[in-house]
Amino acid sequence: MNALVLVLCTAMPQLTLEQAIELGLKNNTELKVMRAEVEVSQASLGLAHPWAMPEARFQFNNLDEVPTGTFNWYVGLSWRPPNPWEWSHGTDAAQARLLDTRFDLAARSWRVVKELRLAWLDVSGAAAHEQLAKETVEVRRQLLSVLQRRLAQGGGTQVELNLAQLGETDARQDQFRWQSAGLKGVQEVAYLVGEPVTPIPTTLSSMPPELPKLEDLQQRLEGHPVLEALRARVSMAQATEQTLAARRLPWPEVQARLRTRSAPVPSDVNHDVQFGLIVPLGITPAPQLDVARAQAKRNQAQLDAERAQMKFELQILHARAASLRERWLAFEQDFAKTLASHRELQARVLKEGTLDPTLLMTADRQAIDLQHKRLEVQLDLARTLVELEAVAGPPAEKQEPFLSTDPAH
Repeated sequence: MNALVLVLCTAMPQLTLEQAIELGLKNNTELKVMRAEVEVSQASLGLAHPWAMPEARFQFNNLDEVPTGTFNWYVGLSWRPPNPWEWSHGTDAAQARLLDTRFDLAARSWRVVKELRLAWLDVSGAAAHEQLAKETVEVRRQLLSVLQRRLAQGGGTQVELNLAQLGETDARQDQFRWQSAGLKGVQEVAYLVGEPVTPIPTTLSSMPPELPKLEDLQQRLEGHPVLEALRARVSMAQATEQTLAARRLPWPEVQARLRTRSAPVPSDVNHDVQFGLIVPLGITPAPQLDVARAQAKRNQAQLDAERAQMKFELQILHARAASLRERWLAFEQDFAKTLASHRELQARVLKEGTLDPTLLMTADRQAIDLQHKRLEVQLDLARTLVELEAVAGPPAEKQEPFLSTDPAH
């Protein structure tokens, strides 16, 4: 690592992936905004069923007679009792809206976990590539020393020496390139976590892991927070439609009135209580109902389309993971023995200097390239498995923390 990267990394707290995920779910800026949105939806529950407050009316008749003291006055109080159907469906719509925001928060939290795992793989992969390049630099330096001794003894050529020097330079450039890639991954992790950190790279598995069963992943899919949020939107639109329908129903209104005449002779105060029926015009809310029905259909169509798309993605990703696993196994079967033999010959050259170093450098270049390719297959499989888990959604036992609005979880 160069000096700048070393200073940056030592100044930041070192975290494992599990610690980074916990910290990211707490500190990620987008999640903070979405938790605030959940709080708004929670606070809005009280506005779900508007309670019609009593209305008071004060009225003076014959205003032109007020200066003479001859006028009638009137005081009235009217109240429309709440409609239980409107109340109930309005509550359902508000609760569905709250579920929508909570599942949106859960879906985004799950995406943060996925993005953190992918960024962590970038850091871990860059570290593995860098270590391989570092080992290559060391081997080529030793080989360069062997060739320098051979040339001094008259047993080598300047071409071989130049070739070894170019190989060492190429390996050092690879090392710097992977250092830069690793730093970029560290920056991505820091953004997702919400503060500067130093990831502790994960050690890649030496053998390909077993793939999860596609059937199990498809079962988990139904509980995915993205689909749950869409279901909540369907319910919200349906409840809104029923609320608007309830407002079209005739509904009573109660009025109490006091009235009297002030002059020339004050009359007794008369009072009465009236019971009326408010009948809204049926055509008035019809467009609103049409919109609510269309929104419910649209949300249901979005739910069906998203479910179908996610099932398709599961199948594609599972097939890709199976293919990458086969490639990894083929590497182990075809390359492991050859690589072991190459390293044995490499050790003999570095120790004894008896074999042709030029041929060894050619073979070494191919071996290093194949090792980097094998590492990329390992990383591609790990990335695909992360994507597969992300599409399937969190397992049932892990879903509750993603639904919690408490940042401590």
